[in-house]
Amino acid sequence: MAQVALKNVSKVYPAGVLAVKDATLTVENREFLVIVGPSGCGKSTLLRMVAGLEEATSGEIRIADKIVNHIPPKDRDIAMVFQNYALYPHMTVYDNMAFGLRLRSYSKREIDQRVREAAGILSIEPLLGRRPKELSGGERQRVAVGRAIVRKPLVFLFDEPLSNLDAKMRVQMRTEIRKLHLRLQTTMIYVTHDQTEAMTMGDRIVVMNQALIQQMADPLTIYDHPANRFIASFIGSPPMNFLTGQVVRSGQGLFFSDGTLRLRIVDEMAARLLAYEDKPVLFGIRPEDLYDKLFITDAPTDCIVTSSVELVEPLGAEVYLHLRAGHHALVARVGPHDRPEINQDIDLVFDMGKAHFFDPETQAAIV
Repeated sequence: MAQVALKNVSKVYPAGVLAVKDATLTVENREFLVIVGPSGCGKSTLLRMVAGLEEATSGEIRIADKIVNHIPPKDRDIAMVFQNYALYPHMTVYDNMAFGLRLRSYSKREIDQRVREAAGILSIEPLLGRRPKELSGGERQRVAVGRAIVRKPLVFLFDEPLSNLDAKMRVQMRTEIRKLHLRLQTTMIYVTHDQTEAMTMGDRIVVMNQALIQQMADPLTIYDHPANRFIASFIGSPPMNFLTGQVVRSGQGLFFSDGTLRLRIVDEMAARLLAYEDKPVLFGIRPEDLYDKLFITDAPTDCIVTSSVELVEPLGAEVYLHLRAGHHALVARVGPHDRPEINQDIDLVFDMGKAHFFDPETQAAIV
């Protein structure tokens, strides 16, 4: 298998549109790397440059320590799975999977062995005699993955392969792709706009926005320590709550205040916020770090805010509470038995040990 390395890679289209700017990253051998970001951020363009389907304007792309910038796609020893399956409608599943090997003049015996081996891995042996129109969306995607597996490439590339599937099938297929990686132990790069796919599938995640790599780390680091406001709002569902206010001192402690609410900043964070005393900051807290005081018996009074319930969304295993605290709209993710009435006031507990603070000008994380 192979390491993939990009150094200062950029892509500018003829009209002057900047798609990718100065991307530098390394995908380790046998790693499953997920590139995630909103539509138009440059993630698919970055993948297509690795595949050779787009030419990099500048920078260096290496696969297995070999510079591939000017090597055509067919000679890069990669296999790519697309969003739209791209199966030949007049061919059987077997022939779709075998087609690329026939073009490379493999023997009939080798082709048959590889196709049946891949079909066994993906549990599609009964489908080998069917044509694409006779398959469901999930089955077609398995065939597309199987067509890539038979190549036994150095690197697998996935470009939003599950976007056309329904929600249940997406969950099933992302599990199967992850199991496939564990079985094949090959290098995989996976592009998606779905942050849930990114969190559940990747060994590491690259977050992109506006042509730039914003952060690259393991899923829990991305979630618990986002590098800036964009990442904090993009990763996590429901998104992080944000409040604008100031860091103020009262007695021996620092507080976050917006004039209507005041929350004590824990000592471990206060030291890093000293430079922001009496200055504006952006305060963030995730919905699961807000609690109804009825279920928290020992909450300190300086982390409680009275809030009005505007909407209750029961989701079975959890409940989303949409709240109004002063002029702030908040969302809390609470347990299934916490279902207050609409327009009811509740005492909302902020877990200040899980709070985040961002610079309002640079949007970078302070703590």
